[in-house]
Amino acid sequence: MFEMKSIKDLVSHKLKSNLSTKKLSLAKLAYRSLTSPQYFKSHINNFRFGKSFDNNLSVESFIPPVFVVSVNDSCNLRCPNCFFILENPDKFFNSHITPAKLRETLDRFNKSRSAETIFLSGGEPLMHPEFEELVDICKEYNFRFIRISTNGVLIKSKISAIGKLDSINVSMDSYDSDTFYKYRKGTQKQFDQIIDGLELLNKKGIKFSLSYILSKENLHEAPKMIDFSEKMNAETVHFHNINPHGSDQFSTLMIQDENTIQFLNNILERTDYPFDITLPVIIDPKSPSFAETHCAQPWEYLLYNSLGNVSYCCHLNHDEEIGNVFEAYDNVESPKMKEFRKDIVAGKQPEMSSCRFCQRRFSGQEFGNFSRSGKRWFVNPKIQFNTNIQSASAIKNPLVGEGVVA
Repeated sequence: MFEMKSIKDLVSHKLKSNLSTKKLSLAKLAYRSLTSPQYFKSHINNFRFGKSFDNNLSVESFIPPVFVVSVNDSCNLRCPNCFFILENPDKFFNSHITPAKLRETLDRFNKSRSAETIFLSGGEPLMHPEFEELVDICKEYNFRFIRISTNGVLIKSKISAIGKLDSINVSMDSYDSDTFYKYRKGTQKQFDQIIDGLELLNKKGIKFSLSYILSKENLHEAPKMIDFSEKMNAETVHFHNINPHGSDQFSTLMIQDENTIQFLNNILERTDYPFDITLPVIIDPKSPSFAETHCAQPWEYLLYNSLGNVSYCCHLNHDEEIGNVFEAYDNVESPKMKEFRKDIVAGKQPEMSSCRFCQRRFSGQEFGNFSRSGKRWFVNPKIQFNTNIQSASAIKNPLVGEGVVA
């Protein structure tokens, strides 16, 4: 007879193996609402956000469900494809938030403990000298998820704090020391530190994801990224589409591009990956959704840096003209934020160089994902293909072959 833990694991495995991502999310929602009062509280707040956003794009009836705090605004790498640097070459500066200021802002903006997620961001968040104290403060405010995305160089030195997080993503964009220098401008020593850090995470039983930014220029290297992720025993692999911010150095993946089609076909052939995979949004400028999709971040997120300056979203620069959370910032009445939201509602994002090809604008329209427990692909059935491109028809859409579910 199974012990309760074994039964729970068995049920979880069966659900993951047989349910689509959407149905699995609903099942998780039902379970967590029954077992965690805090989950129910944050979900009610998320429901209010969704209702307000869908109906009138108001921000008055909910707390932003997601907080993104740039706790450290310096970085120990200079990645050519970093969306911060592409948008603003002078993005990084030597500053970090104090624990007292973090507590002050959380007490003001999340006093009800209704927000669901907080990202401790950067720059490089692990460079913060009091990073573990920041994590401990976040736990006092009942966030369901405390998350970071790091370049991984300092994992070993901050392993105690990392063990307290709900998730850690390591932004790799590379798979050996040569590509680490090419895409991250890092040294052999730093690459070795990342490898040591990933091995330590495995030794400690701390699950982690690896992420890679894809563009037309490096798409051919995706198989080696997958091989590296398998070697490092990642739990999840995230592929992101480049947001060039108007730069001509990188090209966004589009559904009309034959190499993009071939990449998708190749990756969908396997159904034995040892990790979950999230595929990127594949941009289709000819689809109605390209012009119609509104980014939710200026409503859903509260983003500020170590100086308290607010940002419209996670890809744009923090600016004191938008507001400052250390001062009298009002998330509802900020004139600059209201103007930006108004432009989004008016459909102006396709005209904005920093928003036009941003994957975050199309959140929820990712091409698909792979479930390692179910050994199958789930492909977004709403994706529209340009059938004039012969190679596009080669993608089995809706994918109904063995191991693939639309």
